[in-house]
Amino acid sequence: MLDSAYRHFPSIPRGAVTLQTNHLDVCGGHYDATSSPDDQSAPSQVDSSENDDKITIKVIFPSGKTQTTKVSREMRVDKLVADASLLGRCPTNAMVIKSEPGAWSGEVMLADRSIGSYNIKNGDSIEILPGILRTKKPVIYLYSPSDIDVSVKLSLIPEWTLSVIYPVITAEDNGQRLEWNIRTHQDGSLTEHNSGLDVSYLFWEADFWLPYILKHEYIALRFIPQSAYERAASLSISPQPDIVTRVFMLFRGISKEHLANWSNAQMQAEKDVTWWVDVVGVDVARAGDAALFRVLEWGGMEVFI
Repeated sequence: MLDSAYRHFPSIPRGAVTLQTNHLDVCGGHYDATSSPDDQSAPSQVDSSENDDKITIKVIFPSGKTQTTKVSREMRVDKLVADASLLGRCPTNAMVIKSEPGAWSGEVMLADRSIGSYNIKNGDSIEILPGILRTKKPVIYLYSPSDIDVSVKLSLIPEWTLSVIYPVITAEDNGQRLEWNIRTHQDGSLTEHNSGLDVSYLFWEADFWLPYILKHEYIALRFIPQSAYERAASLSISPQPDIVTRVFMLFRGISKEHLANWSNAQMQAEKDVTWWVDVVGVDVARAGDAALFRVLEWGGMEVFI
């Protein structure tokens, strides 16, 4: 298209024209073109008419740049990512989070849901996280005041697939669902019925993520609320525990030369570390009550550029 424009308007120098399509929702329904000062006939920005079905949001891209755009409430999350990817703004496998002002927390937005289903309002921000997201060994501890037989079921969203499981059992639904049958003991150990193995905990996706953290000089962390994590990796336990605590975080390494881009994160790091308790939603008193049947899971996911 640009080559054709340059042929028909040779007075316009190459590089002076920028076109944006209005066929992609992420572009906000407008196009613009800039021209050289000598050309007074180039089209100016054209805005689409107001539509109650659309909302104006701020999209924060992996580069840190923010674009205000108008999208349909019915637009699926994966369509937003696909459109942004076509414009070179993010990879196709990016994760989308509904940002919460002034906090590191945010709700993970599932690919097959509409933007409107997350109660997004005009002026809200959506953050697109970069790169591949790799789950690092979430471990599940079960503590009961007496020995009991327990069923532990885990179901993942389609974007995630179980790779390694311990104790080893057969995963179902193309590696997205599993069930452990175990017996808990008062000392915190577990016995898996099928294999007879005695273990300290259950885990899925076997990579140890502590070494991945230690290899970086600087780390940026984001704790995920339990309710958001549950939608991605649903955990069902029978009999029902008195309390379930699931601590999950996203992390990425930051090079020293890029620290200046993370000033807000550095300010957050100076606060009392107990802030994450409210972000995740942890009932500290009940989680530490040995008279209760308690479940604790913790894990992380590294974000790669």
